Amino acid sequence: MAGRLLLVGTAHVMELALPLERVLRTFDPDVVALELDPQRWAALRAPVRPRRGPLLLRLLASLQERLGEILGAPPGSDMLAAGRTAQRLGARLALVDLPVIPTLQRAWRALGWRERLALARELLPPLLGAEALESGPAAGENPLATGDFSRELAEFARRFPSLQRELIDRRDRHMARRLVALLRDGQRVAAVVGEGHLPGLERRLACLSPEVVPLQRLLTLRGNG
Repeated sequence: MAGRLLLVGTAHVMELALPLERVLRTFDPDVVALELDPQRWAALRAPVRPRRGPLLLRLLASLQERLGEILGAPPGSDMLAAGRTAQRLGARLALVDLPVIPTLQRAWRALGWRERLALARELLPPLLGAEALESGPAAGENPLATGDFSRELAEFARRFPSLQRELIDRRDRHMARRLVALLRDGQRVAAVVGEGHLPGLERRLACLSPEVVPLQRLLTLRGNG
């Protein structure tokens, strides 16, 4: 199966349509697998996105929308761009993630009170709004500019081990199994996932020798036009 799997790391609130299309066209996949479930895919494509669901889901959605305003790309624009490219290439679309609402509910139940309080502080607008981002690291150090989220991912795992287990590790295992199943059908598969899932998928699928394009590479391609 070597040479038939591509893993692409993205950021859900960054405009990456052109580099994504370039990478996917070069690989020429039979299947484009997205870090989505059918419910989220339908919501992304809806003209008006409903503000329903668990409180945690709505808080995270609001945060992503705010980041999207700052960066000039709506939440999920990377997934929509990958989906449009798949259509143009005649590739089949596969939605390989776990259902979002049960996953978030399970994650919330797994949280201890200390983690819940820390998460509430993280989601407060004064801490994560435009002001905080604009007064943050210099452009050369900002992960939103460099595409290197390794320090932030390590800090997230340290502060929120329950969320790391439920929102990252568990989903990584599920998506890895789905990708292996697609490869068993003899197809060339390109998986487009958030950068936070790339290390786990790369580790779990190392025996398949996947080609890996991290977010840093996409940003370089975007910069090169």
